[in-house]
Amino acid sequence: MLTQPLILSAFSPVHWFELLIVLTLASLAYFVVFNNFEKHLQTRRRVVKLFIVTGTLAVIGILFGRVTFWGVIALMTAGQIYLHGVYFPKRGINGLTAEPRDKYLEVIKEMKGEK
Repeated sequence: MLTQPLILSAFSPVHWFELLIVLTLASLAYFVVFNNFEKHLQTRRRVVKLFIVTGTLAVIGILFGRVTFWGVIALMTAGQIYLHGVYFPKRGINGLTAEPRDKYLEVIKEMKGEK
C-alpha cells in the first residue's frame, strides 16, 4: 500500500490486513451477532452497505492514516454500544435480539423520520 497517508503524512498508513480484519469483524457482527436487526432488508442491500462502510473506512485510512482510521472505528463502536445498550432498552427493545419486532420497526421508522 502507501508508505504514508496522503493528507496527514506524520501518521503511519493503514495496511491491507487491517482492512481485512475490519471487514471480517464487521461481517461477523453484522451477519451473525446482530442479524435480527437488519432482517427487514434484502441481503444484497446489507452486503452493499457493508462494503460502502468498509470502503469509506479504507479511504479514511489512506488519506488520514492509521490513527484516524481506528479512531473512526472506535467512535462507530461507541455509537453501536450506546444504541444497543441504552437507546433500544429504554424503548423496551432487547438490544441483542430486536424483540419485540413490531416495536423495533416502529423505532427504526421514527429514527429515520418516516413516521
